[in-house]
Amino acid sequence: MSRLRRRRSLSIAAAAVAVLVAPAAADAATYTIRSGDGGCGGADLACGGFAEAAAAAAAGDVFNASAGIYPGATFAAPGITINGETGVLVNSTLTFSGAAGEVNRMSRVAAISTAATGPAIAVTGSAGLALGDAVAISQNDHAIFISAGTTNKIVRTIAATGGAQTSAIRVTSDPSSGPKSVTIESTLASGGASAIGAFTESAPLLPGPAGDITLVLRHVTAGGASNGIVLNSAAGANAFNDGAGAIDATVSDSIALNNSTTQAVGLLGTGDNAATLTATRTLQSGDPTTIFADPAGGNFRLRPGSVAIGQGGVEPGESPTDIDGEDRSTAPTDLGADEFNNAPPVAKIAVTTKTPRANQPVAFDAGGSSDREAKYGGGIVEYRWSFSDGKSETTAGPTVSHAYPKEGDASATLVVVDRQGAASAPATVALKLIDGTPPTVGIVKPKGNQRIRQFTTKTTTRTVDGVKKKTKKRTRTKIVIGGLSRDANGVAHVVLTLEKLVPGSRSSKCNWYNPKKGIVRRSCNKPVLILARLKKDSSAGEWSYTVRRKLSKGTYRIQAVGVDKTGASGNAGGSKLGVVRFRLI
Repeated sequence: MSRLRRRRSLSIAAAAVAVLVAPAAADAATYTIRSGDGGCGGADLACGGFAEAAAAAAAGDVFNASAGIYPGATFAAPGITINGETGVLVNSTLTFSGAAGEVNRMSRVAAISTAATGPAIAVTGSAGLALGDAVAISQNDHAIFISAGTTNKIVRTIAATGGAQTSAIRVTSDPSSGPKSVTIESTLASGGASAIGAFTESAPLLPGPAGDITLVLRHVTAGGASNGIVLNSAAGANAFNDGAGAIDATVSDSIALNNSTTQAVGLLGTGDNAATLTATRTLQSGDPTTIFADPAGGNFRLRPGSVAIGQGGVEPGESPTDIDGEDRSTAPTDLGADEFNNAPPVAKIAVTTKTPRANQPVAFDAGGSSDREAKYGGGIVEYRWSFSDGKSETTAGPTVSHAYPKEGDASATLVVVDRQGAASAPATVALKLIDGTPPTVGIVKPKGNQRIRQFTTKTTTRTVDGVKKKTKKRTRTKIVIGGLSRDANGVAHVVLTLEKLVPGSRSSKCNWYNPKKGIVRRSCNKPVLILARLKKDSSAGEWSYTVRRKLSKGTYRIQAVGVDKTGASGNAGGSKLGVVRFRLI
């Protein structure tokens, strides 16, 4: 399935507001977070960072963060809202510890932790967190760690971990905390031992089972990890009660490879709870290199031709846009966080002929054209050329030549088509054609197939002492080549080649006349060019050349071309006028 990129039905910002922002309490305050604004609270609504905001926060407050880099903080108040603009980066752990109350909400914030321990975002309070259009990355720990809350939600977020035994998104439960619930939609989780992991944990000093964990995953991509989704309830059993707490994950329209579930094993054989994963329209096995654009490079968007394209549906109430904010409100959708929307290629055209001329081939090059998906199985497969003289041509390669019949303004237009059938916007290049008709050059002498003696003998008679004596003198025949030329722009040069022909020869080398060396043997594709002399003030364009070097007997071929004063070269008279053979005997 291949689709052109669709216009976003909702921008990322609008989607975040629709999903994450709750009405503020009547007595709530709205703050700004901007570097350099210092402490805040009371009448001072300008906070210098997230730590200052956390110190001032009360239930229902709203914090609008400006672009900048900020240290992390712990927000203990429930029901707060954090709205970031593009470029908001928190460089250490952001923790939400607010107890029972309205859920906390945060959108458009990037949180990155490079410390030896510590997640990028932690939810430890029962108020929970609704996170949207965010980025969470931890170099060594879980990217998002959730240990409390029954209304947690993660939407259109990238979560990644570099830790070998960690999870991009980790949900844990023990007897000290109640049940946990997390909904994850249109989100990419990658790295670690599990991209998404849910674990129950025992607490030796606390009786009772760990709280249940409920996961609802929709259009999630869990990749780049040893296991996509890991559910483990075994560690929750303890000496007081072998019930481990149930882990229940329902997954739809997602990509999660190599999933793993481990059930609790009770000491008393009763009260054992299972970890269960129920998947609908979800890809759980396959070769990542054929599914994703570049999994080795961390690009888990879909590649052209991926088996995940067009295989999904839509669950009621889920995000109407994918991780990039692109529409996915109607089926069929693609599996995972990303809707593959093939971007049309971009056409680029250049004229590579230095001086374009009418009636002569003009070369065009589209090698600068590009296709975004080229390195992921896409690429340009067709070049559609249209020329201003009404002619058109389609090629598989990026170059073409075209001859225009008239001088003056002209153009060429190119549309390129990619492997998925998407066509580019047209690209046009303008050019100005000058005269392309070469001079007409005719050879007058020698005449066609003329036989010329190599030597001539002249007899002279003289009287010596009253006696007449005849004297014979043998001289080499002077071979003169001559003819006429004409061109509307004037003839600048007449150029000749003189070749000695070898009957029956199939060699790639020919015998060319060189004015300095005589006959030389060289490639037939590299003739020796001879410049003829143009007669001044000749209305007929007379030209001539005298062969100075000795020629042996045999058959010779003369070819003549002209160059006019605009640079057009060739012979408009063709071989009928410009090629002559003669025989030297």
